[in-house]
Amino acid sequence: MTTPFTTTRRTLLGGAAAAGALLARPALAQRKDAVRFSCDFRIYGGTAPFFYGASKGIFREYGIDAQVDGSGGSGDSVTRVASGAYEFGCADTSTLVEFTYRNPVAAPKSILPIYDRFAAAIMSIEPNAITSLAGLSGRTLGTGASDAPSRILPALLRLNHIDPATINIQTVDVKLRDSLLLQRRVDAVVGFDYTTLFNLVGSGVKMEDTRQIYFTESGFDFIGQGLIVNPAVLQASPDLAKRMAQAVTRSWIESYKDPEAAIAAVAEREPLTDRAVELARLRWVLDRLVMTPNAKANGFGTMNMDRLRHGVAIIADGFQMTSPPTAEQVFDGRFIPDASMRHIG
Repeated sequence: MTTPFTTTRRTLLGGAAAAGALLARPALAQRKDAVRFSCDFRIYGGTAPFFYGASKGIFREYGIDAQVDGSGGSGDSVTRVASGAYEFGCADTSTLVEFTYRNPVAAPKSILPIYDRFAAAIMSIEPNAITSLAGLSGRTLGTGASDAPSRILPALLRLNHIDPATINIQTVDVKLRDSLLLQRRVDAVVGFDYTTLFNLVGSGVKMEDTRQIYFTESGFDFIGQGLIVNPAVLQASPDLAKRMAQAVTRSWIESYKDPEAAIAAVAEREPLTDRAVELARLRWVLDRLVMTPNAKANGFGTMNMDRLRHGVAIIADGFQMTSPPTAEQVFDGRFIPDASMRHIG
C-alpha cells in the first residue's frame, strides 16, 4: 500500500550516492561544508531560528554553509532527508517514528531534541468549548486524514478509557479543518497548537476564548520536533553532525533571547511576512514548547530515553505497528552538545 512515506530503492540509493559525493569532496581547512537543511514547515515564525542562524552567520561559525529551506511539513522534511535531497532537517519525532517503521534502513536519525513538548491538542472555542477528553462524548470532532495528531488520537482515547464510538469523528482536509471550527460545523479539531490557534486568532477569535486539551497532559508526554540527519551523512561525517547540532542549539537559544531579530531574518526571506503575527507565534513556540521548565532545568535539547520509549509505544499502538522501531533506532544521543552550551539562562 502506498503511504506518504513510501520510498523507492532507486531514490534511496541515489540519495545515498549524492550524500557520499558531497562528503567525498577534498577537505580544505578554509572550506565550509555545504549542506541543505529542510525546515519542518514553511518560512514563518515557527521556523525562524533556523533562518536566524543562517542570517547571523552562526552556521558559518561552525564550518557550515547552510541552505535553509521551508517545506510542506514534517513528512516532507523526513522524506527529503531520507532521500539525500537534503542532508539535515527538522521534523516532528512522531512522524519520524512512523517513517522508521516503514523504512528502517533509509530513515534519518534524530540527533537533537528541539521541541521539549509535543504540540498536539484538541482545540475548541467558547462558548461551546470542550475542556476534557470525557467531554468529547456526543460532540463532533474534526480530524485530518494522515497528520500525526489525528493518527495518534485513537491510542490517546484508549489510554484514557474513552470509546471513540461515542464521538462523532469527521475526517476532513486539514486545509479546511480550522474553517469548519470557525463555522461551528464541528465542536473541536485536532492539530498542532501553533498552527490552529494562530489560524483562529487570525480569523478574529480571541486567544482567551480558545481551549486546548493537550496530548502531553493526557498521557502522551512526548517530545516534538528534532534535528534529523541523513544516515549516510551521519556515518560518513559524524563531526559534521556534531557541528550542526551545536549551530542549531545556538540558533534557538539566541532566538529565545532576541525573538525580534529571528523574525527579521524570516522577513529577509519572506518580505510579506506579518511580523507581529509571526513574532507572537515564535514566542508561543519558544515559551510553551521549547524552553519548558524541563529544558530550563536541564538544558535545551535534553533527552530522557525512557520518555522516548514510552512515547514510541503509544505511537506504535496508534499507527498499529507490528514491529515498532526501538528508541535507539530513532534517536542517537552522541551529538547533543555539552551542557554548558545548552544552558538557557
